[in-house]
Amino acid sequence: MIVIEKPTVLQLPDERAEISVQFTRDGSENKLWYSVPSRSEEYLVTENADAFLIGLLFLGLKTGDDIQVNAPVSAKLFYSVTHYLIPALCLANPKLKPVKVTAGELNEKDLNTRNVAATGLSCGVDSFATYYDHIDEQGSYKIEYFTFFNAGSHGSGGEATRKIFQERLKKSLRFAKREGKEIIPIDSNLSEILMMKFQETNTLRNVSCALILQKLFRNYYSASKNRFDFFKLHAYDTQDYDSLILNMLSTESTSFYSAVANLTRLERTDFIADFEGTYDHLDICTSPRRAAQEGVMNCSKCKKCLRTALTLDLLGKLENYKNVFNFDTYREHRNTFIWYIISTRNDNQISRDIYDLLKEKNQINYYGIAVSKLKNQKKKFQAAIRS
Repeated sequence: MIVIEKPTVLQLPDERAEISVQFTRDGSENKLWYSVPSRSEEYLVTENADAFLIGLLFLGLKTGDDIQVNAPVSAKLFYSVTHYLIPALCLANPKLKPVKVTAGELNEKDLNTRNVAATGLSCGVDSFATYYDHIDEQGSYKIEYFTFFNAGSHGSGGEATRKIFQERLKKSLRFAKREGKEIIPIDSNLSEILMMKFQETNTLRNVSCALILQKLFRNYYSASKNRFDFFKLHAYDTQDYDSLILNMLSTESTSFYSAVANLTRLERTDFIADFEGTYDHLDICTSPRRAAQEGVMNCSKCKKCLRTALTLDLLGKLENYKNVFNFDTYREHRNTFIWYIISTRNDNQISRDIYDLLKEKNQINYYGIAVSKLKNQKKKFQAAIRS
């Protein structure tokens, strides 16, 4: 059994505050913690252990250990977790084991005091689309804060991952400053605790970070991976069904939304390209070391760089991003990547959308091309992005 104790807050020497719980599993004691800048300490939730239940839920599902929370839990969250979330996660991944969750008390109080909205800021396409889609919102739906989490997206944990987290944070800080918004970086040891693949657990990891600040966030927008009509309940990536489970993670204090799920990635790229704020800040590269060698923010040859640059190129908007892409590198790999898109058009929605745009713009005439050539071009591209 996993036993979670009541959250406590500790002041750290580097102007940060840490909220943590002690938890035991089979008699072995451990600690799960999250830390925020000291200026955000007043919004940390110690009344409920919601964040820690969600953060450790996958651990219980992986090991088959029931979870006992010796602290209050949001009544709304407890109901959703026990009736719907656990069955949904186990249906998505048959390797997970259904577990029983108990809580010392169910809390129906609204803890929120600020009534504002927030979203994560990675400076990627989905992140910017979420922000600009809410730019005209008012009241509790207006984005007043950005967040930046170290919960698995930067690596598997430890100091090496923390260095990457801090380096990537600098880019987001620059955009937040431009917009006059505060960004709240949240560090955590969740990756070291779970020891699971990030994609298989990412939605719950990110929500657990946001839940420590329920007093601040009335509404939280999690940028969706896909449009509504792409939905897949499988073990590989929780984001492929976050439109189902995000609402199950809401509490009396904070509501979670799968943002921009009405748009495809291509539509999101087209949408953000009309906002000048993205021109010098778009950061989608998966190879920051190569990007540094190119002297730009994006390496311009990895898959994410090429699909974004190609989309912008086909839309006639690539020139706006001359400060973040190396156009010579992009053009060198453009044709090979087009063949990659053709060969993967039936594999995923993003390739299909770009393929359709290529046809619309009369950029391909592939009929009669041997399938073996498509496969060779696919292999050639895959070898190129690994080099």
